[in-house]
Amino acid sequence: SKWGTPAHLMENASKLKIESLGDDEKKAVESLRAAVGKAGYEDVPDIFLLRFLENKAYDATAAFEKLTVFLKWYEENKVGELTMENEPKEQTITKKCIPFSVTHGCDKEGRPIYYERTGKIRCDLLHANISKEDFERCHVWGIQQMMAKAEKSTQDLKKPVTQFVTVMDLEGFNLQQRVGFPYLVATLACDDKYYPNFMGKVYVLNAGWLFPMFWQLVKPYLPSFVSDHIELIGDAKAELPQYISKESLPKMYGGDAADIPILDASDLKSASANSYQGEELEETNIAAGDKMEICIEADNGAGRFGWYFISEGDYDVGFSVKVEEKGGGEKAEVEVRKYEKLITDQGSYTSKGPCKVTLTWDNSYSLFTSKTIKFVASVAEVSDVEGKTDG
Repeated sequence: SKWGTPAHLMENASKLKIESLGDDEKKAVESLRAAVGKAGYEDVPDIFLLRFLENKAYDATAAFEKLTVFLKWYEENKVGELTMENEPKEQTITKKCIPFSVTHGCDKEGRPIYYERTGKIRCDLLHANISKEDFERCHVWGIQQMMAKAEKSTQDLKKPVTQFVTVMDLEGFNLQQRVGFPYLVATLACDDKYYPNFMGKVYVLNAGWLFPMFWQLVKPYLPSFVSDHIELIGDAKAELPQYISKESLPKMYGGDAADIPILDASDLKSASANSYQGEELEETNIAAGDKMEICIEADNGAGRFGWYFISEGDYDVGFSVKVEEKGGGEKAEVEVRKYEKLITDQGSYTSKGPCKVTLTWDNSYSLFTSKTIKFVASVAEVSDVEGKTDG
């Protein structure tokens, strides 16, 4: 199926779930199935219908709006191909930057567990080595695998398991990790838009004195199906065994399973590197209250533009990329990167014809702090290509 494997589509879980529904809810499922069929989407898996119906209290009309957005995204990004064997190549980077595990098993309700040593995430290396877009695809790959594990639990327990559990360990969390905030926001937005209600529980360990600050920063971006299921754990070794059996619980939390390792990341590019993909980085300082613009042009034909920058000292700076297409005798402006406060970014754009690209670093919002950035921006002229953003 173009939608994925039976395991990733949770065929048994969705079948059992539908059998347990009341008459009105079953009618809503059939109504939504008919509506997406008329919209041109054939053989839509039951789990997709159920996911958005549950999110909208079985209001088929409201669910249709969110589901069609999801189906378009799912097809365009070939999410159905993200099987365990078809892991994004960038996942190697993610594993070295984020100590996590999806192989420890399930909680006592049969829900698969995602363990993450959040306080040990190397946010500086994450930013220096992987784009937000590639990171989000790795995140989606991970959710797809959790869905397959939930289907396995369904088969074992003979009851529908459609959610997973997250254990977040904040030990070691510090202010420097705010560099990872844009990545967190991107994954939360992805979950809210495409995977509502999939999070069953979030256990937060070792919250520490910085947690209230972290919570105030993150809370506005949390979907209610996440925020409503967060539980702070004071003593992990005493409390977690109430919810997770010892064979699925790492030794560091009072169980018998292997601990979550921190992998060697010495081969990744340092945030303080002086080159990017073989090109030497330029360094400049942007004064408080000031901004810097760089314009690059492809005058004779289509151009493929690329950029990378990183701000030193974990300070963010406003960044945007605009392209003025000049082909066909008409000028059209394309906003390739919408303005956002970032610590690092990388991406590329292929124009339709002659054009001008403007990269802007904006520090006008800073009253006292200047920002030092290292960057590279380049263009190679090409022909017969379609304009697109490669991220």
